[in-house]
Amino acid sequence: MTGPVTTGLALALPRAGALTDAVMAPPTDVVPAEALADLRAQVAGDLAAVVEAMAEGERLRFDAFRFVLARRHPELAGGDGGPFVPSPARCRRAVGLSAVARCLRGRSPTPASAVAEVLAAGVEDAADVGDPAGRPPWWAAWYGGLPAGGRAMVEAEAVTWATQLWTALEWERLAQATVGGDDWWDCPRTRRLTLRGQADVRVRPGGRPVLLVVGGGVPPPDWRGSLGFPALVAALAGRERSVPARVVGLWPASGQVRILPVDSGVLTDTAAAVVDAVAVWVRRRGRPSR
Repeated sequence: MTGPVTTGLALALPRAGALTDAVMAPPTDVVPAEALADLRAQVAGDLAAVVEAMAEGERLRFDAFRFVLARRHPELAGGDGGPFVPSPARCRRAVGLSAVARCLRGRSPTPASAVAEVLAAGVEDAADVGDPAGRPPWWAAWYGGLPAGGRAMVEAEAVTWATQLWTALEWERLAQATVGGDDWWDCPRTRRLTLRGQADVRVRPGGRPVLLVVGGGVPPPDWRGSLGFPALVAALAGRERSVPARVVGLWPASGQVRILPVDSGVLTDTAAAVVDAVAVWVRRRGRPSR
């Protein structure tokens, strides 16, 4: 992807104030409605042409994981990956987001206590499957069947994830912040493709959304594409004022932050990368991974 050099904050503790400043800064660049409409039409046409190569009746739900995999490891793209197997690492974000949301609403004093409450509620919901009003989270039945050691590992992973996010920001400054949430865009030129974007925190300073995305390890060399993907899906799925002003990437394990201001150029570059990645996925669909 091309575009302007983008800020990376070198943060030293205490860093929550600097990160909150970056998240809450007023919007700068504006994507005109005409440019957004043109982009939406171009992306819809390009993606519809790509997925025509899929077998009859196939559908593709394309998310950030598949986008990154197709770009970094195209030889692994296209497979279904086998049955989904839960693990402490795979469910830490889901549990951690619910825990941070509890802290934000004042229902739990600390991430550790919030995680314990979320896990306990999940086990209770999974056991009460006959309750039509309750729908247990996807991890609940699996977690409920683990031995004590396995449960402790799940809890430790989720507490670490939730604590890193909770301590990274000055939450009292984030007016009307929401935790988690997905954006969905069904390609209007075909019923066979859906894009899904995710963010861990959403705020609206100046009336435009800002997305915070938490990553693992260190920022990858292609971090601009990783941050651009949720911005593009949000832009395609909404109207002009739904286009994120910026996407902030946080890699807590390394203390690194990357900021991607969103303008027409970023959306155009990301759209081209998404079309290419979907094409890789479609070409390799059904082939065994190497």
